[in-house]
Amino acid sequence: MVRTSIKTIGSGIDRLSGLPEHLLCRILSELSTKDSIRTSVLSKHWRNLWLHVPVLELETSDFPDNLVFREFIDRFVGFDKEIDLKSFDIFYDVNVHWYDDFLWMIDDVVKRRVCDLMVTNNPYVVDGKLVRMPISLYSCATLVILNLSFVAMNNLPSESVCLPRVKTLYLHGVKFDGDSILGTLVSSCPVLEDLTVVTHPGDYEKVVCFRSQSVKSFTIESQCEYKDPNVEIDCPRLEYMCIREYQSESFVVHSIGPYAKVDVDIFFEVEYEDPLAITMIRNFLTGISKVREMTISSRTLEVIRGYHSMVKALPQFSNLSSLDALLVESYWELLPVFLGCCINLNSLVVELDGLSEIEEFKVSPLLQDSLSARGFVQQKTPVSGTKTSSERKIAAYFVKKSG
Repeated sequence: MVRTSIKTIGSGIDRLSGLPEHLLCRILSELSTKDSIRTSVLSKHWRNLWLHVPVLELETSDFPDNLVFREFIDRFVGFDKEIDLKSFDIFYDVNVHWYDDFLWMIDDVVKRRVCDLMVTNNPYVVDGKLVRMPISLYSCATLVILNLSFVAMNNLPSESVCLPRVKTLYLHGVKFDGDSILGTLVSSCPVLEDLTVVTHPGDYEKVVCFRSQSVKSFTIESQCEYKDPNVEIDCPRLEYMCIREYQSESFVVHSIGPYAKVDVDIFFEVEYEDPLAITMIRNFLTGISKVREMTISSRTLEVIRGYHSMVKALPQFSNLSSLDALLVESYWELLPVFLGCCINLNSLVVELDGLSEIEEFKVSPLLQDSLSARGFVQQKTPVSGTKTSSERKIAAYFVKKSG
């Protein structure tokens, strides 16, 4: 372990302490909160310097009891209220600490004009012990990054929600009380660019509407045991959309950005003989038909095959130039159906799931014939723009022959 020293070797001069306070605080902000506090023993000049650092990273398990934790927060938040709080990151265990203390703590952090807020509750608590975010958070004018995990949010009227500077919103296992609060939260962030939602295991809302004129990246991932909420997306500037392990009755894409990139793993709990289901799937496929790059799962290809078996036609994916397909060995026949509507495809990566590294990747004759008929040849090395061979160990790469 390197011993901390504030003196220049051989000179006895404390040059570090001679730096301006704002530079010292900037140095301390690069350390963990624990290490920043440890510098208080260096000299009298450093005793309270850590209290001026606008960054705090805590775990409530680091404190022996709730009283010590509260005294620590009171001291830090109340020391210099003129300093804007750049970042506040806390892992809070509501099983050990008091919920009322959590509310006043977040209230005080909001009053300190926090910019980056990350709150993680103990993920193993029951729903009844999820900490609820205070009302003051919903109208915090300084927030730029909001990252919440395993907490609860109240259903508030839209006029009570306004986050004018939030650009990044990450919601993991957040329980929303009401059918509209998630959509209201997103639409109340006028400059939001990056949105990630990992659903709560026992989900709450029947339909979630994501409407934003600013969002560029959107990821939604399921943690539900059964059925996910239905989704509607209206984000005309969206450049990247990722749907992971999602299973719902409806997923409507009203608008995304032209030439977007999508990563889609979705399955619909529907009967393909149902005309309403056929219309819904058609609208979903049409909604993503303008994308330029796509990664698609075997589950989604199965949806496409089920739809095709009923209507004998698919929307044209005329902009699609790069396709990455994840298959299981018994699903080879799913891909040729989809390739028929990708008339301008130039590169294809096929990953076969379930093989060990030593097993040989053999492309099925059905797929090989389909690709050959479309002018594709197999490459021994990854095509330009795809993931590296170290990331895709069991994969085949195809490119379209020029001319």
